[in-house]
Amino acid sequence: MSVPDGVTWVPPAFENGRERRPGGARDDADLITLARRCLELDGGLPLAADPGFLRRRWAAPGIVTVQARDQEGMLVAAGAVRPGGAGDGATFTGMVDPAARERGLGAHLLGWGLAEAGRHVGPVTVETESLTDGAEALFAARGLRQVFAEDVMRVDLTAAAPDPVWPAGTILTGWAEATTGRFHAVYDAAFRERPGFPGSTAEEWIADVTEDDEFRPAWSVLATAPGLGDAGFVTAAVDWIVQVGVVPAARGRGIGGALVAEALRRMRADGGTYAWLDVNVDNSAVRLYRKLGFEHRGRRARYRFPSTTT
Repeated sequence: MSVPDGVTWVPPAFENGRERRPGGARDDADLITLARRCLELDGGLPLAADPGFLRRRWAAPGIVTVQARDQEGMLVAAGAVRPGGAGDGATFTGMVDPAARERGLGAHLLGWGLAEAGRHVGPVTVETESLTDGAEALFAARGLRQVFAEDVMRVDLTAAAPDPVWPAGTILTGWAEATTGRFHAVYDAAFRERPGFPGSTAEEWIADVTEDDEFRPAWSVLATAPGLGDAGFVTAAVDWIVQVGVVPAARGRGIGGALVAEALRRMRADGGTYAWLDVNVDNSAVRLYRKLGFEHRGRRARYRFPSTTT
């Protein structure tokens, strides 16, 4: 495929975590700018433009990148291939500046990414934190199939919001060292039947939750209902509803909605002005989140070739 006129593809600044050519610092700043421009138009995961997130996806050891610049030297497209573990293949991600689209850059970038990722043993995954109609069509044209998708939603905490409504007799317990095991037990019961459930031990899951510097124990709640025991939980971080789950026997009683509303109430009381969450596109809870004031702000997704989707 020919390179679009007025665009130069240049070698990566970083390969295998090391600077390959001068200009790495500039590339870092340019990549942040590109990510922000894409996020502003396309929506999606707000973390996708965070400098730390970008470095982990674009400059960590083992990652190979490519970029395209226009005649003025502006970064207009970039791609990265991130290897998985042994036999796990590799993952490609790419971005094209909104002002440079419809010139073949995305197709050229995807072709490079599929070829580079295909060098690894295992499945090729294509991921995006800001899925667009154009990207979706391009992936389909290359024979890729969507294997995961989440809607990204945001709520304004300065607007009026419903109060949590609990089943009679419900008791709330906060996150503390003595209660983390109970949180994990509810998490395990709520999610173990879902495809791809990792089966994390209590130690692993608790460490994953608490290692996030922005995790807020005061906004994370366990709900215990009469006749059901520990029935649901929510964990929250700065500006985020991280996870909410209800055990199968307690579903349909409004506990999930009450947990989210309670976390939002606590965020608001501590000065929060908005909150985000991700929800799988196949999860009926999206209707509940809309009732709580959340609005759609984009979609994130992963794709693979059909022969590797099982």
